[in-house]
Amino acid sequence: METAELKAEKRDVVGKESSKKLRREGRVPAVLYSDGESSTLTVDARDFSSIVHSKSGTNVIVKLKIEGMRSHPSAIIKEIQKNPLRSEYFHIDFQKIAMDEKINAMVPISVIGEAPGVKEGGMLEQQLWEVELLGLPADMPGNLVVDVSTLEVGDTLHARDIAIPADVELVTDPESTLLAISLSRAEAEVAKAVEGVEPELVAGGGGAAAKAAEEKAEASK
Repeated sequence: METAELKAEKRDVVGKESSKKLRREGRVPAVLYSDGESSTLTVDARDFSSIVHSKSGTNVIVKLKIEGMRSHPSAIIKEIQKNPLRSEYFHIDFQKIAMDEKINAMVPISVIGEAPGVKEGGMLEQQLWEVELLGLPADMPGNLVVDVSTLEVGDTLHARDIAIPADVELVTDPESTLLAISLSRAEAEVAKAVEGVEPELVAGGGGAAAKAAEEKAEASK
């Protein structure tokens, strides 16, 4: 996981009105959780936005430089409350971590390459966009890359197929389907229609002779 520094200030006044005022000033109310305790903070909205819109996204270690404090705690982003219609942050939850203790983290998956099965008309259907890993913060990857450039129609990848660093463990069910290359809807309908067609018997010379012999036998009775 990459590390980013973020300046923060202690927040003594809480409540809806105080939070609205902070947001108007370009700041975001936040809480830092640590060992059953919590501290109320505020951070600059633009500074925070620049962190989460970087390559690592929200999967980053945030070093909180809290004004007036000598030590700067490391934390991960636990939850973000955001206006879905506007680029406005309502609230942020940080979880304090120790760099020498393992953490659980949701790590995003990046799919690269073009599957031959897709080139032939198939569809790539992705079901997992992130997986949960367990490991030390410094060993945790920012994202996981999955190459699909060898997949044909009918191929499936599971969580166990993802290459993860040796020092971290996969927590997500290894049998969970990651993605699959399937027939497109149109091709699937054609295949279904073909399966439903009854085979037509085309009689050759032998078939005609057999039919004639059968008719002759019936006439002689």
